[in-house]
Amino acid sequence: MIARIHLLLVIASVLLAGCVNTKKITYFNDLEKINGTEAANRLQSLKVQPGDILQITITTIDKDISLILNPTAVSSSPLTSNGMDPGYIVDSAGFINLPLIGKVYVREKTTSEINDIVTQELNKTIRNPYVSTRITNFRVSVLGDVARPGSYRVPGERASILDALSMAGDMNTTAIRNDIMVIREINGEKQYVSLNLNDGKTLASPYYYLNNNDVIYVKPGSNKLFGTSKLVQLLPAAIGILSLITTIVIVSVK
Repeated sequence: MIARIHLLLVIASVLLAGCVNTKKITYFNDLEKINGTEAANRLQSLKVQPGDILQITITTIDKDISLILNPTAVSSSPLTSNGMDPGYIVDSAGFINLPLIGKVYVREKTTSEINDIVTQELNKTIRNPYVSTRITNFRVSVLGDVARPGSYRVPGERASILDALSMAGDMNTTAIRNDIMVIREINGEKQYVSLNLNDGKTLASPYYYLNNNDVIYVKPGSNKLFGTSKLVQLLPAAIGILSLITTIVIVSVK
């Protein structure tokens, strides 16, 4: 009888351990307790900063004028010779220099606002111009305990921390999920924020959606720090299985 109780306790311990580990590696495991509408963060439009590269496409009725306004469409931009993306680089003061217009202040402007500004300037000399702007060098870096650490290009203007982790192959099972560091530069100052990916409230954080050049650092857990080999990581599970087998054998013999 005692042996059977011992067997049941061992099985229960193994099952409970599995549940705890699963909960630790599950994202937002409390979402069923949160109203998704209230928890969701209103996406703020990405604002242009010094060092950003803008691709501005201007279309007009006159093809010759369109060629003048879009030099990168027919020839390689000087930026490409330096290994950078083609387009207009925002200088340290927040300006870009456009043909026929000159300097345009774009710092802290959204691409939609830049479209309006450039269109208003062109309307002074050109009839019915169409302007389209996008940021071409939107990148984020993912470092630490992930499958593929590195720098990743974001094709659009929207990327969440989950998108970045997905591009990096997701976090390893040894990673700490309740203390993800996001490093962001605002007005020349570095800001460091910790996000808990086990908590659904993170969806409402202003750091859930990323800015250009954000850095995400995933801290390694104790398993990673004190033993990187697969054998060491699987040792606790192996001991539990051996204990279970031993108990079953004892009960069978009795």
